[in-house]
Order: sequence, then structure tokens, then C-alpha cells
Amino acid sequence: MPGEEIRPPDFLDLVPDPDARTQGRLLLGIRHFDESFLLTVSLSQGLGSSDLWLDRGRAGKARLAEFRRIGDRVLFLVRNKHFLTLGDPAAVRAGDESFAPSVVWSGPVLREENGVVVVDATDLVVADHDRVAEHLHERDQGDYEIDPATSVPLVADSRTGPRATRLPALLTFRGPGRGAAVRAVAADPRALTLVQQLTLLRLPARPMPARGYHPASGGYGIGYADHGLVGRAATQVKFQPRFRVEAPDTPDTGRPIVFQVDPAIPEPLRSAVVEGGNWWQEGFARIGLSDAYRVEAGGADFDPYDPDVNGVVWVHREGRGWSLGQGLTDPRTGEILHARVRLGSQRVEQVRALGEALLAPYGRPDEAERLAAVEELVLARLRQLAAHEIGHALGFMHNYASTHHPKPSVMDYPHARVTVTPDGNLDLSDAYATGLGPWDHFLVAHAYGDSSDDQLAALRRDAADSGLLYVTDEDGHEPLAAHADGVPWVTTGDALDALDTILQVRHIALTGFSRGVLPPDRQTGELEERAVLLQLLHRHEVTAVARLIGGVRYAYGLAGETGTGTVPVDARTQRRALTRLAELLRAEQLALSTAVLEALTPPAIRYHRTAQYFDTAAGLVFDPFAAVRAAATLVTEPLLDPARLNRLAWQHAADPAVPGVAELLTALLAATWRRDDPVPADVPAGATVQHTADWALLHHALRTLDSEALHAPVRSELRAVLRELAPDLRQKGGDHHEEAAELITAYLAAPDSVRLDPPPRVPPGAPN
Repeated sequence: MPGEEIRPPDFLDLVPDPDARTQGRLLLGIRHFDESFLLTVSLSQGLGSSDLWLDRGRAGKARLAEFRRIGDRVLFLVRNKHFLTLGDPAAVRAGDESFAPSVVWSGPVLREENGVVVVDATDLVVADHDRVAEHLHERDQGDYEIDPATSVPLVADSRTGPRATRLPALLTFRGPGRGAAVRAVAADPRALTLVQQLTLLRLPARPMPARGYHPASGGYGIGYADHGLVGRAATQVKFQPRFRVEAPDTPDTGRPIVFQVDPAIPEPLRSAVVEGGNWWQEGFARIGLSDAYRVEAGGADFDPYDPDVNGVVWVHREGRGWSLGQGLTDPRTGEILHARVRLGSQRVEQVRALGEALLAPYGRPDEAERLAAVEELVLARLRQLAAHEIGHALGFMHNYASTHHPKPSVMDYPHARVTVTPDGNLDLSDAYATGLGPWDHFLVAHAYGDSSDDQLAALRRDAADSGLLYVTDEDGHEPLAAHADGVPWVTTGDALDALDTILQVRHIALTGFSRGVLPPDRQTGELEERAVLLQLLHRHEVTAVARLIGGVRYAYGLAGETGTGTVPVDARTQRRALTRLAELLRAEQLALSTAVLEALTPPAIRYHRTAQYFDTAAGLVFDPFAAVRAAATLVTEPLLDPARLNRLAWQHAADPAVPGVAELLTALLAATWRRDDPVPADVPAGATVQHTADWALLHHALRTLDSEALHAPVRSELRAVLRELAPDLRQKGGDHHEEAAELITAYLAAPDSVRLDPPPRVPPGAPN
């Protein structure tokens, strides 16, 4: 028809199988050979285990792929997208021939029609492209492999178009079925059936202009190694990932960034997700792109595996798990071509449990008001969570230092801010911030603004000059993190003040503990789970205060920019932090309230303790010793971390005003074994609680001596303090002290002759 738009041909043809005897095969028509495209893998049928991460909506690693024809066969090659060589043909050839591709499939040409080569791609699709079997093996679930008899391509569900082709397959993995995680969720752990979505996505014919990555940009640094640059520039090429968004008045306007929200999310949770996700609209509006971004509820045909849909997927799992936001990028430029967010539904129950534990709403005269506060807490957390995970999908990294900003970033990990009213009640009305913070506006401007390199540099300078600190991932929450300002799950930038506040909240909640923390139709064994939340409520603030001791501060940047290097936390702050944490090993801070101890019962028949409970060595009943040991470990574990002790020893050597390793251990001993004042009489089982903490510290200190990570002078200091402790304990007298002195002496002489208690298992505190 005149004027009718001509639709470009599909990337791959889905060819009907004319042979009734072989129907069920997946026949593909291929017209593009030697053309690189992206091979991506998703799971649309998940396993449902928080431990294994094989979720509905999972997006696996992307690779470059291409079809190649050699004679009467077609090969399917994949390449590592992190090794690319651009430039003249000779440079490209050298790069291609230097790093081996992988031929992952080969099939004969069945026929050729009008330039389209038809192949039977069944074996290509019914293959473990997401390495599920390897994933299960690495997580000690056993050796699994695809069962060809019960794995088939889902031909009727396959889709193709000019931009991409999607090829789903039902895959059954057979294995021993003895792994605890698979046994917990699978109908038959010997046969795990998942649905894999294999997507072949063409790269844009018009590559988007790349934006170079800067370490202080707050964006993900992605890219590749281009060895064709050897001798001329750095071989590592990094981009800031971003969607293609162009100003409305440009001739070639980019599509708006639209995220669709899974209709499986029930109301009012779904509206909260849409609302929180749309907070980013303000950031785009500030840079003149008011219509460039939106989040909307998906319809009945919601399909997050469609490459043209950016989806927010509702994921159910057994156990506590994380949410994720991911983007699929063009490896040449960093352009985000497709994004997907996974929101874990169990987060709702985690936050609700925290609110109920704090407010104990059930059976109160104001029950309705308190339950409304708990419900708003859940909705507020979901708004923030949606903004956070969509922020990842937009290309933004965490910022764990934003509690130092005038308003926190949605890219931080927030814990509920709880305040104490003048009459001593707990208030959750301002638990989570709403809307974007200044750092979030910076992120959008730096990634999506139409700015020159000089303008981007000015943006970064302005952010730094206005005090917008930036600390991300490994520097903030990994085991070796040392940055004093980048601690997730805290409520304010002043770690010492935050600790004091949360301890006050914890005391009020534990003192007021009752059956009212649990819905009346739930079995009483679950009261213990609520008690665990409160007993360890201060865990993140303890981490923040501990980070000050041996802590450092630094900023991300380039060598050609001004900077201060790594600067230790000042000595006065380190000493205040040490004193405050040592106090937490006193019985008054560790003991559970009488209200808690009198309320708890074992789980009822047909129920059991989960990872959210304390372990017990008291048979079926709650073990107060375990609760005390876990709370003591919150303090001893970070302070006796070998990396921290090594840093502290060096800082003390350079500046004697900084507390040294010996002073740290001495301070902890002063609150425990060398405690002079009596435990107050109103502390339940106070003497036993203190003795439990004493032994927890001693065993932890002796275990630390075994660490190969300790430098010899640091180990020597620890040994010297413990050697001096032994005669002091003997002088104090009493079986408790005599036995400790014997243990120390025996261990220092012959460690293998002494049995030390293993560290207690501390129930997980994140995600919150």
C-alpha cells in the first residue's frame, strides 16, 4: 500500500517444521552470518531459594555471539565481551585472533531458501547457557546435568522480531538431590525443572556516543580491554552505562525509559513500587528531560523477558534474600539496551516483623493505630527499595556514605529510623526518607545530562565541594572495608550518636516485649524471631563505630586531579569509639530482659527454627547463652579483625596518640575479665551473662592469634597482653578466673593442645 511503513525482516526466522514425525524441533532461519550480537540468558521459571539465586527473573552474564557458516554446517560462536579490539582491520584481526572464541554449538544446514539458511537449533536451545549445573556444584548442592529426555524447546512460546529473537526452553537438571537448599524448595530435588529464556539481541546499528567512566561519577564502570591501544593509551576502556535518552528537540529522539511493574505485586504494594520508582522523574526533569522517564503498572500481558520491556519482577523465595537491579549493555558504548529489576517479596515480611517487634501492636488499646504505622513502614520501605533497584538498572552504584549528606541517597542501604518520643514511646513516622537526595540528582545529571567533559568535571567538583561523600561496594560493606564514612544500614552520619539512639530504642523495645509483637493467629515459637531482631538491633551501628577504629578516609579520583590520599581517623575519635564499644561487652548491654525470657517458647510441632533464630544448645528451648554470645560477637568480631588490627598497629606506630593493638585488647578486657564494679542486681542472671561475655572475648582473642593475616609484630602485641592477663586472673581467684588463666597459659605454650569454642552463628541482619 502507498505510504505503508515497510517492516524490516526479523533477525531470525522461526521456521515451522513440515515433518510431522519431528515436530517439536526448533528450526531457525538465519540470514545474518559473521554479525556480532548479544547472547543473554534469563530464567522465567526459578528455583525459589534465597541461598542459590536461581530466581524467576534472573539475568545471567551476557556474551557476544555470532553465527558462522563453514560449508554445509553452521557454527554458533561466543566471545568474551570484555576483550574487544577496535580500529583498522589489522588491529581488529590481531585482537580477534589473540583471544579464543568458544564454539558452543554446531548443526548441519537443512535447506536454504531466498538467502535464509534453515537449521535445527534444538540442541542449541536445550543447553545450560546459564551454567546452572556449575552454579549448583559450587554451592555444594551436588553434580547436576541436563536430562535430554525431559528437556525441550518451548517452540510455541518462541518470539522473534527485527531487534531480537527469544528462544525459551524447559530444562530439567538431574542430580543427587542431597543439597540442603534444593531439598528445601524442590518438589523432587533429584529433578530440578527451570525455564531458560535465551535471547539473541542485535546491537544498535547506530552506536550511542559513549560517556567515559570516572571513579567519582557514582556510575558502574563497565567496558573492555582493547589491546590495539598498547603503546598509545591504557588498554582498559571504561564507560558509564546509561540508556539512550536524547533531548526532545533533537532530530533523532531516543525512546523514553519506561519500567513496567509486575501486576503480580498486590495492592497497595504495587502502587508503592510505582511511586518510589517515579522519584527519578524529578532528576530527569532537572536536566530538561521531563518526559524521558517513567514507571507504570504492567498489564495482563506483562512480559519482562521481552527485550523491549524494562520490567520490575516480583520474586518469591524461601528464606531471606536480596533484590537486584540489572542492565544489559552494548559492550561497545555502555548503552543500556534492556533492564530488569527483581524485588524479593519476602522483604515485606522482614520489614513488617521489625515494625511489629518494635511497636508490639497486638492487643493494645491503640492496636489499629500501631498496625497502621507498621503498614506505612512497609510501604515506605518498598518505595525506597523500588527507587534503589531501578537506580541500579539506570546505571548507578551504591553510595554508603550518603547518611552524611543533607538528605540520604536512594542508592544507600537504609535502616528504619526510629525515634523516641518525650513520653518514651517509639515513633516510626519518619523511618525512611522520601524522594531523591542531592547525590541522586548528581547521578542523573552526570549520566544523562548533555554535558561536555569540562562540565562533567565541574559537576564532580561541585558535588565534592558541597560535601557529597561517595563510598561504594567493596569499600563500604565487604569484610575488608576500612572507610570510616561508608557503612550501610545506619541512620545518621554520626556513628556514635546513632549507636546511642539505637541502644535506647533497643532497650525500650526489649523491656516492652510481649506476645503483642506477633499476630494472634501465629504460633508462639515465632516470638523468638522477633526477640532476635531486637537483641541484635544495634548491629549496624556497632559496625559503624568499629569502622572508626583503625579507620581511614579517601576519595575516588584520577592521578591528574587533586586529592589527599588515605587519611586515618583522628586519634580522639578512635579512642571514643573504642571506649563506647568496650562498654557493650558489659552484662547490662548484653542481657535479655525478663519480659523476653518469660515470653519465649520453642517452635510448635510442625514448625522449626530457621536461620533467623539463634542456635540453641539447650535442647528444644531458647538458649540465653547463645543470645549473649551472639551479641558479644557483634563487638569482638569487627574489633579483632586481623585487617583492622594491622591498620591500627601501623597508625599507632606513626602517631602514638592513636590507640594501639595492646590498648584495644586491654580496653575490652577492662569491660570483661578485669571488670571491677559489680553487675547491677536488676540485670537478669547478670553474673552468668558477664561470664559468658568474658569467655566469648577470650576465645575470640585466642582464635585471632591463629590468623595468618596478622603481621608478626601485631601477633606479638596480642600475645603479650594475654600473657600479662594470666597472672592477674590467678590473683583475682575463683574457678572462673583460674580456668581462664590455665587456658591462656596452655594455649600460648601449645595451641594444638587446647580446644577453643567455634564462633557463634549470628543470624543474618541484611537485607533489611
